[in-house]
Amino acid sequence: MDFFMQSLLITVITMVASVYVLQKRRAGGTKTLPPGSFGWPLIGETYQFLFIKSEHFIRERVKKYSSQIFHTNILGEPTVVFSGPAANKFVSTNETKLLKVWYMKTQRRFFIIPDQIHAPNLKSKQEAASSAPVKILGILKPEGIARYMGNKVELTMHQHFMTHWEGKTEVKVYPLVKAFTLTLVCQFFLGIDEPKLGSEFEYLYFGIYSAPVNFPGSAYRRALKASAAIRKEIQFLIKEKIDALSKGKIVDDLLAHVVGAEQGRKYVPRIEISNIIMGMMNSSHMPIAITLAFMIKHIGQRPDIYQKIVSVAALRYCEISYWFKPGEYSLGSWIFFLDSECKILKQKHAGITKFKRSGAALDWDSLQKLKYTWAVAQETMRLYPTAPGVFREVITDITYEGFSIPKGWKIFWSLVGTNRDPNYFPEPESFDPSRFEGTILPAPYTWIPFGAGPRSCPGQDYTRFVVLNFIHILINKFKWEVTDPDEKVSGVLIPTLAEGVSIRLHHH
Repeated sequence: MDFFMQSLLITVITMVASVYVLQKRRAGGTKTLPPGSFGWPLIGETYQFLFIKSEHFIRERVKKYSSQIFHTNILGEPTVVFSGPAANKFVSTNETKLLKVWYMKTQRRFFIIPDQIHAPNLKSKQEAASSAPVKILGILKPEGIARYMGNKVELTMHQHFMTHWEGKTEVKVYPLVKAFTLTLVCQFFLGIDEPKLGSEFEYLYFGIYSAPVNFPGSAYRRALKASAAIRKEIQFLIKEKIDALSKGKIVDDLLAHVVGAEQGRKYVPRIEISNIIMGMMNSSHMPIAITLAFMIKHIGQRPDIYQKIVSVAALRYCEISYWFKPGEYSLGSWIFFLDSECKILKQKHAGITKFKRSGAALDWDSLQKLKYTWAVAQETMRLYPTAPGVFREVITDITYEGFSIPKGWKIFWSLVGTNRDPNYFPEPESFDPSRFEGTILPAPYTWIPFGAGPRSCPGQDYTRFVVLNFIHILINKFKWEVTDPDEKVSGVLIPTLAEGVSIRLHHH
């Protein structure tokens, strides 16, 4: 027994020493690294990274090291954390030149990463440009959203509000917006009306940011099982789309569009398509639901914000409807008109386009004019970010602000490091949408919820389209107040509302 314990002790000491030496070698010899600490052998500072709010983890170390960048160890990888406007600009402008996309091994188990898959026989730029990833990203642009989403979002919202909101005096917001965003992504991406995988997508989203502990009942294991179930369902649907298209049937959804574009080739990358679609659905479902829940909470707690959303929309409607008759109205009659005629429009939040019927959605051009509503959404995303950051890999030795970062090291690019920094957002804990309206806006690279540069999130237009339309229709139908203004915000890397946001509804 003594011999066994001695052998075990020697083995552990050898492993720890080996890891220490390896980290020193990977640290680049005598090069000047950013300040920081590798933490514990093997695990580094992974625990602190996963179980302390991202802003706090970064803020503590920025203060400690007096530097906007610092080195650490996350899951055994030497990593430099980049935070702050200058660091944000550096990363976003050096994508593909000095850095490339990288995912932790634990994350790669959920997805087959698109950047690491190369379809065979793509011999020309034209063929590469029409590949599955490019097709999907193209459809997420405004013109693609207008084509594939216009009728779907209106019908889905109408059905959603009729089923879950109309006739109710009190509802829990978070479960409802989760159900809505899931239904919408299933229709938009897959062309199915009855999503069967709601809990799986929620498990996947939160599991990505969980501790990589593959034990029964752990968030990570649930996410692994969920990703397998989602992938299986999508691949089944791909087969259905191929069969339908081969019989000449018209199938109008994003998956069918991509599958149809691939059918003319010998190579139809089903696995690649299913993983890209799963990733897009994952980032288009829960993040939007979380944003809507917090946004509805703050609007319900702030009558001034509610009234301004309604008033600005009504005023815009009046401008568009009557501004072409400037000679017909004096200043006094114009003010009287706004005070009397627009009261009805304010109550209905008709906004921008002539109101077709209760529950009608707005088109893309109209949504661009709801600037104050979008400012409320931006402030919501500042306080409650749904993605703490992304990883990159250094593809050549680089120097930044006098520090050397060796090739092969990883960079964690924080998307939230400045969100609550009083140097960029005065009184950062207060909810103030005026930060994002008018001519004085946040300084460049201080607010980047969708990233920046060539690798910025392709779903930002989709997010804007869904969020603005949902709030537009909600305000058209209801006024509301939050029953528990002090409801606790839970979650570490991803914020959620512990009780789901109960609101009391008042029908117009």
